[in-house]
Amino acid sequence: MPHRPFPRRSAFTLIELLVVIAIIAVLIGLLLPAVQKVREAAARVKCQNNLKQWGLAMHNYHDANNFLPYGNNRANPPGSEQAGTATLPPGATAARKTFYVHLWPYLEQTALASQYRNDLGFFQSPNGTGANTNGLVSQPQSIYYCPSDRPNALWQGDANWRCRGNYVPNYGPFLLWTPGAKSHVAPFGWKSSGGFGQFVPYHTALTDFADGTSQTLLMSELRFPPLDTTNDTRGDVFNDQGSPWFMTISTPNAGTDFGIRCDNAADPTMPCGLATGTTGQQIVARSRHSGGVNVCMADGSVAFVKDNIFLATWQALSTMNGGDIPGNDY
Repeated sequence: MPHRPFPRRSAFTLIELLVVIAIIAVLIGLLLPAVQKVREAAARVKCQNNLKQWGLAMHNYHDANNFLPYGNNRANPPGSEQAGTATLPPGATAARKTFYVHLWPYLEQTALASQYRNDLGFFQSPNGTGANTNGLVSQPQSIYYCPSDRPNALWQGDANWRCRGNYVPNYGPFLLWTPGAKSHVAPFGWKSSGGFGQFVPYHTALTDFADGTSQTLLMSELRFPPLDTTNDTRGDVFNDQGSPWFMTISTPNAGTDFGIRCDNAADPTMPCGLATGTTGQQIVARSRHSGGVNVCMADGSVAFVKDNIFLATWQALSTMNGGDIPGNDY
């Protein structure tokens, strides 16, 4: 039998290989945006769920105390601040804190709450333990952070490290220290103030929401700088003199923030300036979601508010007893 040679397999040519690689690259390029959209949609849902948990914690606190917690306060027992002076009444101690600490027991953070010294400030041991992550306020919890921002972020702008956070309460449509500003119009705020160290916070009960709890903002997102070491108080949620609040002077993701510490170069998409004297302290609701921010209403429901909401509607939503009716553009 004559010998038949085995047929030779033809190998890929370089051109064919390059064509296959190009096709794969195109497919990846088409798929990647879809994957990113799915990832962001999941992050947005998780962020809304976090806000829902904060809203439930607010309501559970109210059920136990018949009022909502202070947004921030500076004395123990809470509310013993005196108007127009930094002096505390007899028996009171300086004990600076924010609503984060008040709500720990209602956010399944009882281990932190049981160790916290309410008669001390957030920066004093064991609450805070200096430039390290051993303090109670420097233990990151997923409930503090929107997944679209920077989970586990810390404030390391001074010698007292603590967690940053993305979720803050509504302080209404005016600057904190504007002379003649209405008192007790927003769910959170100060009934009088001469500036930091001289403010008197107020409690709010659900019966105060004459405009309706479903028509009043309770909390929203804000953004913080891209680095822990940035000397910028946005997201400094454990510091009563940080920025644990948002205002509705500007619509979401618009306008300029003003705080006692600001780094305007850290992120050009969130401009800021330094507050001076007893003016300023404007912090805008911001998020890293496209087109708007997640909010929690006072009835505990969550919603996504678009950036193009009318300012009048946004401000009407921020008052609880102003008698104003929000528009239907949200």
